This record gives sequence, structure tokens and C-alpha cells, in this order.
Amino acid sequence: MQLKSIEIIGFKSFAEKTKISFPNGMTGIVGPNGSGKSNIAEAIRWVLGEQSAKNLRGSRMPDVIFSGSADRRSLNMAAVTLLLDNSDHYLDSPYSEIKVSRKLFRNGDSSYFINEKQCRLKDIASLFMDTGIGQGSLSIISQGNVEKIFNSKSVERRSIIENVAGVYKYKRQKTTAQAEIVQTSDNLDRVNDIIHELKVRLKPLEEQSSQATDYLDQKKRLDELEKEQLIMTAKGQILQEQILVQKVSGSQLVVDRLTARVHQKEQQRNKLKKALNSGRQQVDKLNTTLVSIATRIESLKSKQQLSSQESSFKNADMKRVSNQLKTINQRLSELEKKLARSSKLVNQTQVALTVNRSNLRKVQQTADENSVPVIEEKIKKGHSQYFDLLQQQSDLKNQILMNQKDAQRFNEQTGAQQQRIGRANSDLENLESQIRDKDEAYQGSVKKLQNEQQKLTDLKRLLKQKTDLVNETQSNWLSALKIAEQAKAKVNSLKNLHDSYRAFYRGTANLLRHRSALEGIYGPVSDYVKVNDRFVKAIETALGSQAQHIIVRDNTSASAAIKFMTKNRYGRVTLLPVSTIKSRFLNAGIVSSAKQVSGYVGIASNLVSVPEEFQAILDFLLGTTLIAETLDDAIQLSQQINHRTRIVSLDGQIVNAGGSLTGGANRSEGQGVLVQKSELEKLEASTKEMSVKLTEKEHQLQIAKQELQKIQASFDRGRQLVFQSGQMVDAQKSALDSLRASKTSQKRELDALKLSLHNVKQQNQDSSDQNLVLKKSQLDQEIKQVASAIEKNQSLLSDVKKNAESFEKQKQSLHDQIVISKEQLQHYQDDQKRLSSQFDQLKNQRQDLETRSKNLQADLSEQIDPEKITKLIKESSDKQRALTTSLKTQKELVDRSDKQYDQLQNDIRNQQMNLNNATYELKNNREDFQNLQKSLDSSLNQLSHDFGILKSDLSHTEWNWDLETISRQIKLLRTGINEIGPVNISAIQEFQDVSDRYDFLLKQQQDLTDAKNHLTSTMGEMDTTISKKFQTTFDKVAKSFSKVFVEMFGGGEAKLVLTDPDNMLTTGIEIMVKPPGKNYRSLSLLSGGEKALTAITLLFAIIKVSPVPFCILDEAEAALDPFNADRFARYLKKFGDETQFIVITHRKETMIYADTLYGITMQESGVSKVVSVNLDNLKTEVS
Repeated sequence: MQLKSIEIIGFKSFAEKTKISFPNGMTGIVGPNGSGKSNIAEAIRWVLGEQSAKNLRGSRMPDVIFSGSADRRSLNMAAVTLLLDNSDHYLDSPYSEIKVSRKLFRNGDSSYFINEKQCRLKDIASLFMDTGIGQGSLSIISQGNVEKIFNSKSVERRSIIENVAGVYKYKRQKTTAQAEIVQTSDNLDRVNDIIHELKVRLKPLEEQSSQATDYLDQKKRLDELEKEQLIMTAKGQILQEQILVQKVSGSQLVVDRLTARVHQKEQQRNKLKKALNSGRQQVDKLNTTLVSIATRIESLKSKQQLSSQESSFKNADMKRVSNQLKTINQRLSELEKKLARSSKLVNQTQVALTVNRSNLRKVQQTADENSVPVIEEKIKKGHSQYFDLLQQQSDLKNQILMNQKDAQRFNEQTGAQQQRIGRANSDLENLESQIRDKDEAYQGSVKKLQNEQQKLTDLKRLLKQKTDLVNETQSNWLSALKIAEQAKAKVNSLKNLHDSYRAFYRGTANLLRHRSALEGIYGPVSDYVKVNDRFVKAIETALGSQAQHIIVRDNTSASAAIKFMTKNRYGRVTLLPVSTIKSRFLNAGIVSSAKQVSGYVGIASNLVSVPEEFQAILDFLLGTTLIAETLDDAIQLSQQINHRTRIVSLDGQIVNAGGSLTGGANRSEGQGVLVQKSELEKLEASTKEMSVKLTEKEHQLQIAKQELQKIQASFDRGRQLVFQSGQMVDAQKSALDSLRASKTSQKRELDALKLSLHNVKQQNQDSSDQNLVLKKSQLDQEIKQVASAIEKNQSLLSDVKKNAESFEKQKQSLHDQIVISKEQLQHYQDDQKRLSSQFDQLKNQRQDLETRSKNLQADLSEQIDPEKITKLIKESSDKQRALTTSLKTQKELVDRSDKQYDQLQNDIRNQQMNLNNATYELKNNREDFQNLQKSLDSSLNQLSHDFGILKSDLSHTEWNWDLETISRQIKLLRTGINEIGPVNISAIQEFQDVSDRYDFLLKQQQDLTDAKNHLTSTMGEMDTTISKKFQTTFDKVAKSFSKVFVEMFGGGEAKLVLTDPDNMLTTGIEIMVKPPGKNYRSLSLLSGGEKALTAITLLFAIIKVSPVPFCILDEAEAALDPFNADRFARYLKKFGDETQFIVITHRKETMIYADTLYGITMQESGVSKVVSVNLDNLKTEVS
């Protein structure tokens, strides 16, 4: 491997982009003090990952950015790039060239790159680890490194050997393993603690689980017997239901029969009533008609006297009106004919006017389009285009003749040239085909390599992430497990306290333990009260011992409970019968007055919720208690309402009715039942949530471990693939480069042949005869078209000149016709308006006469002939006598119908009474049926809800009449369940969960123990490896040091001595030397020059044992005298074939041996620039 070049931008004094190439051999970098030559070594140190600003002669890292000068502004970024030749794959990378870059911005942002791809500092450190390059290595040796060797302690010197031995990787792995052992030990301790806690809980939980299982077995048998009892009850109800259905059906038949009879009678009554009403109406109608006839007879007698006088006058008037109508109708007929003729004339005139106007526009348009100037301009353009085309035609003919003469000569010259080009093309195509194949294979391999490298990088990052995730997940799981177990233990403690009723008074606890032996016992007040956390303390205080009062169904249940307690001497208890207790409320005036105080919270009963059926009990207990924010607010509130009721503050202090105060707190004040209940509910919810999360974490941990194993296997496979692909890419690239060189040579020859052919073609014109002939044919066609267009335009011009006068005459004639048509149209329209006005007047006169005629006819029609009137009077009198007889007969019929209606009404009344009695009986039967159905529905619903038995299933159930035996067995089972006492049903599942958790943790304990043992074993192996590598490397360096010392000092002896040979992990290193003519002595007793040369000797000995690809020496020989400096330089020259040396120096003894010199100058203040000289070339020129 070789350092090819360094590129610096904005680093310290290198303000401008500076690139320094390092050829083979020894390179010297020289310059006066302060010129910035050491900045090059620091730039290399910085790009390799140096993190200490102090080692770069700065106080903080942004100090390395160019800070400006008198003539230049400061920069905001520094960047350094190293280009390394890795064709021998000295570095573990498939690339033959590696570019390492580092950038730093003044705001502190920093980034690293490998082959222009951003990476981490860790990636750069991994790339150079154990290669002799990088931080702490001997690839950069400064005067400080030399001084550090003879100034450091013996234990500190071992780091030099460790670096050469390549044990830093193992030491870092050992440090990681030690951290993992500590973490694993912590996890193991936590698991052991939890296992111990679970082991303590397993035995009690097993007993509780067994007790709960026994309880569930007896409860199951009790449920079966209660189901059988319920089935027998339901089947009895079904039988009774069938009997009631028959009763209801019989009653319904009686009601239907009576209803039909009543309906029939009512129909008869309605029919008779309708006939009776009709008869009465007939009587009324006959009476009305008789009165009307009498009135008409009188009227006819009066009209008989007046009709003869009016008749003669109206006949004469009627004749006169008829004559006038006849005259008007004749005139209207004549006017209609005149109007029709006038309308026809108007329409004809309008059509003629429209036609004349259209013809005038067409004539004008034709004249404009075919005017003489327009046509003459078209002819002029046609002539110009015609002559241009003729000229082009002549030029083409000449060119075709010339090309035909040159064609034969051209063919002769190009034949041989094209054959040579064909052969060259064929050779080039073969090369290109080979290159394409090789390049395609190469690109595929490169792409494959890049993909595999990217996959490997991703896998490496993923492996680290997954390892961290597994450790973090395991740690989180253990922490969460411990917290969850602690929470569960507290929940179980509170549950046991609640289920055993130890927090209750003796009497209350005993009654609750035996509640299943009694009926109507609901439970203590505390079980049904729900309180917001803010009010728990206040409500607990307000209720006091009342929180332990027991709610019962009614007085019967309460009496039975008290007798039970007395009989068994179980203590005293207060019972609250739901059917008896009534609500208590505060006076509205007190509440209104209380609301005026700022610290008022509310009425205690309004701050609590209970089931609706127990609301009266809540109001009874808390309906007269007020809640205030603080004790001071409670006192103020009590004064406001004149101490008429009790007030409790949120912290549990009491102001009693009357003004007395109760309050304070005990040192070890126990929690009340409400507080315990609230805390238990919170803990249960929290425990449930933690259990779900814990299960998720366990699952995540198992999945993460499995994924980690898969990723590790994939990473190992990927690393092998990358190595193989890298070798393949290098081989393919070498073959491809050789083919490309051949292609370049062949292409150069082909270009020369083509250039020669091109020159020949250039002399022979660019266009072919075929193209010219085609172009000539097109020109001939265009010439014909232009000539035809000119001829047409000339003919059109002649016609236009002839027809110009005809167009003017035609236009004038059309103008005259339009004027005449307009005058006629106006005349016809005026005549039409006059005739229309006359026609309308006559129509109005005719309408008036027709109205008058109709009125006269109506008057005449109303007049009656005297003889006719006499006849009508006689007819009316005869009709009057006949109607009088009919009226008498009709009245007799109406009287008989009235009697029949009354008899029918009495029959309906009797039948309705019978129907009402039958309906009442039907209603009672239906009510009995509905009540039975409710009871049956309740039984069936309970069977369906509790046991999943439907009504249809009962018919398949065997009938069991021994209900007494079932009841006796139920009573015995209830007694047995009571004797078992309180049970923890959840203990069954909890025992199973804890047992599973216990087994899982035992497995985790074993895994952690195995992991710890494996890590301990691995650390032991690492210690052994480090000791062996250190011992081996030390022996080689010590032997090399003794040899190089003699060469550097011209004699004498030297050796390296271990301070603790029995412990290779901690031993120090002493340097013992014997300069020529002197005795053995330690390094501290040598002179300054001897110390420096000895330290340099040790460095050369190390390089000889473990050569580095390149070494930068920054004024390492500054402390040597000229003689020893010359020895130093000659030794560098000797090692030049194995190691690339870049020497920063101002000693002429060193400069003499350099192959290439770079001079660092500051022509501009504060800005370094580089000047280079190749001394080998210079020596050649001189010689």
C-alpha cells in the first residue's frame, strides 16, 4: 500500500486548495520555521481520526479551520482527503484505491467519508485497525513521539509493543465483554430477586387455587340444580299456560257470538232508522211542495193580466236591431278581403327588398375580389417566381453533368480505401464486442460488489443496532418485570384484605362472610359508592362508620339478618332496608346561602354516584352534608348558614352542626374502605396494563434474539462474498484495461483511414446525382404550376376589364329597385293600419247590437200566452189535491215505524249487558294469562341467559316431579359454599400465570448464567491471546532493537527488559543501553542526543519488525547532531523499499537523501503554498 496524495482545503494555514502527490521513494517537506510544513502531518493525523485538539496544537477543534489573515477573510470549513493505493489489498477493502476524507464546519458539524460515501469515525478506525496506520500508530512520528519514549514510565511504554502486536482489537473486545458481564450480572441479580419473590408466592397461590377450584366445583353443581329447578318451574308454567289459553279461547267465543248478535240488531235498528228518517223527510218534502204550488197559482194569476201590453213593443225593437246587424256584417266581410290583399302586398314587397339587397352585396364582393390592381400584382409575382425557378433549373443541369464526370474518378479512388476501412472496422468491432462483454461482466461484478458491500454495511449497522436492542430490551423487560411483580403483590394484598373483610367491623365482616345463607343482602355501602379521587377523603370522613352499613332489600331481610347475627353471636351490625329508607335533603334556602361562599364545593350526595335503586340510601346518608375546600372555608360556610348542618373539608376536617369542630390526624392513620377500594381499582387497572406490556416485551425479546442470530449469520456470509467479489473485480478490470488499450490503437488507425476517405469525398461533392435529378424533377413541376397560374391570372384580368362597366350598371339598377321597394312597402303598411282600425270599430258595433238582440229575445221568451197561463193554473190545482192525499198516507207509515224502532232499541240494550259480562270475564282470563306469561318469560330468559336453554328445548327435557329433593340439595350446597368462606377466583389464573412466569424466569436465569460463563471464558481466551501476541512481538522487537542499535551507534549494546515477566498483561518495559565505550545504564541516565537517537532506534526496530506502508516523520531528528542526523537519513534511505517515508525537516543532512522535495512558503502572510522539485530528474539533468 502507498500514500498517493493529500488534498487540503482550509486546514490551518492552507487557505487555498492544495494537493501534494507522494511518488515512490523518500519525500522531503522543507521550509522555514512558521511556514506551516508541520500542518501537513497534522492534517494527515486529523483525517485519520484525531479527536484531541490539543494534539493538533489547538484549544478546540474549530481552531484547525483557516482563521484569516491581513488580506484574507476566515473560512467556515476545513477539509482534508487522503488518496491511498490499495492494489495489494493491504487494507481490508475490495477497492484498489481508497479515498479517506474529513470535513469540519465552524459551527462544529463534522463528517467523514470513505470513497466519497459518508461514514462514521468508527468505520475509519475499523478500516485502519491493526494495520500500523491510524491513531496511536507509528505511521506518524513527531519529535513529541520521540520524547515520549524516553520520558514515559515503563508501564506506559508497553503501549508501543501492544500497538505493534495488534492487540488493541482484543483489548477493546475485552472491555466490551467486561461491560457485558457487568450488565449480565445485574440482569441475573434482578432475575434471581424476582424468582425468589415468585417462589414465595407460589405456595399460597397454590392453596388459594385449590380452594377456588373446590368452590367452583360446588358452585357448578349448585348451578346445575338451580337450572333443573328452573326447568321444572318453567314446564309447570307452560302447562298452566295451556289451560289459560283454553279459558281465554272459550271466553272469546262467547264474546264473539254476543258481539255478532248485537251487531245484527244494530244493523236492523240502523236500517229502520234510515227508513224512518226517509219517511219523515218525504212528509217534509210534500209539505214544502204544497206550499210552492199554492204560491205559483197566485203568481200565474198576476202575470196573466200584464203580459199582453209588453209583447207588441219588444217585437218592433227586435226587428230594428236585426237590420242593423245585417248591414255591419256585410261591411266587415268587405274589410277582411281588403286586409288580406294588403298583407299579401306587404309580404311580397319585403321579399323583393331582401333579394335585391343580397344581390347587391354579391355583386360588390365579386367586383372587389377581381379588381384590376389585385390581379396585376399576382401576375407580377408569378413572373418573378418563374424566372427564379428557371435559373435554379439551369444550375442543377450543370451540376448533374459535372457529377457524372467525377463519379468514375471517385469510384476508382474510394474502392481500395473502403476495403482497408472495412477490415479495420471488422477488427474494431471484434474488439468492441470483447470489450462490451468484458465491460458488461465487469460492471455486473462491480455492481454486485457494491450491492454486497452496501448489504454488508447495512448488516453491520443492523447487527450493532440489533445487539443494542436485545440488551436494551432485556434490561427493560427485567425492570418492568420487577415493577409488575411488586404491583401484583400489592394488588393481591389489597384483594385479600377486601375479600377477607379484615378492614370491616367484626359484625359487618361476619354478616358478609355468611351472606349467601341469607336472602336480600346486597352488601356494604362502600361497595356501591363511586367517588372521584378528589373527594375520596371528604366522603370517607362524611360517611365514617356508615360506609360499613349493609344495604338490604327490605325489613324482612333485615330482621332475618339480625336474628341470624344474634343466634350465632356474630356481633352487631347496622342495616339499611331499601324499601324503608327515605331521602333526606337540605332546605333550598341553606343551599342557596352556602353557594355564596367561595370555598363551597357541593352537597356530599351530589359528589357521589350509586346504582339508581340505592339513590334514596345515598341521600339519607349524605343528603344533609356539605363539602368545602378547606377547614377555613368550612368554618366560614358554617357561619354563613348559622351552623345548621355538618360540613366536611376535602382534607377530612369536620365542622359539626351547632359549630363544634372535629379534626386532626394520627401518626399511623389507616386507610378507610373507600380509599382502599379506590387504590385497588387503580392498581388493578395499572397491573393489567403492565401485564400486557410485559408479555409484549417478552415476545419482543425472543424475536430480537432470533433476529440477532440470523443477522450474524448473514453478516458472516456477506463478508466472505465481498472478499471473493473484490478479487473478481480486480481481475476483470485488468483484462478490460488491456482490451481498451488495443481498441484505442485500432480506433486511431481507423480514424486516419476515414479522414483520407473523407478528403476524397469532399473533392467529389456531398450530394449524389440521384438527389440532384429528383430536385430537378421537382423544379420542372413547380415551373409548370407557376406558368399555369400566370396564364389564368392574365385571362382573368382581361375578363375583369371587359365586365367592369356591366358591374356598375348592375349595381345602379339594384339600388333603384331597393328604393322603389322601400316606398311601396311604406304605402302598403299605412293602408293596412287604416283598414285594421275600421275593422275593429265595426266589430265593436256588431258586439253591442248582438248583446241588445239577446236581451230582447230573453224578455220575449219570458212572456207567456194567456191561454197557457190559464191551463197552468188548472194543472197546479189538480196537483195540489193529489199531494194532499199522499201526505196523509205517508204520515201513517212514519207512526208505525216509530213503534218498531223503540222495540228494537230495548232488545239491543239487553244484548249489550250480556256482552259486557262476557267481556269482563275474558279480560280477567287474559290478565291471568299475561301475568303467567311474564313469569314464564322471566324463567325462559333466565334459562336462555344463564344456561343457553330455549323454550323449544324444554319439550326434550325429562320431567322430574321431585322438586323438594332438588330444593334440599340446593340448600346443602349453599351451606357448603358458605363454610368454604371467601375465595379468590382469580388465584387459579394467577397461579397459572405465576407458575408460567416462574418457569420462564428459570430458563432466563440459565441463559444469563450461560452467557456470563461464556463471556468469562471468552475474556480468558482474549487474555491468553494478548499475552502470547505481546510476548512474541516483544521478543522480535527486542532482538531487532539490539541489532539496529549497533547500526545506529556504530557499536555498543542495547536490550529491552520486562519489569514483570510473569504477568504479560500488566508488565512494563525498561530500555537498557550500553553506548560504545560505556557501561550499561538506563535510558534516563543518557545525554539528550543519546536519548533521542535511542528512541529513534527503537522506532526503527519496531518498523523493521512490523513494517508500515508509509511513515510521516515530523522533525523527529531535530535533537540529533549532524553526524547522527546523517546516520538517521541514511537509515531512512535503506528502508525506502519497504516503507514510504515522508519527512518534514529543516536539516540539510536529511534533505540530501530525499527523492522529491516540497518547499512550503508563505509568499502571502498567513497562507502556506507548496513548491515541488524532483531530485532524481534534477540529478539526471546535472549528470
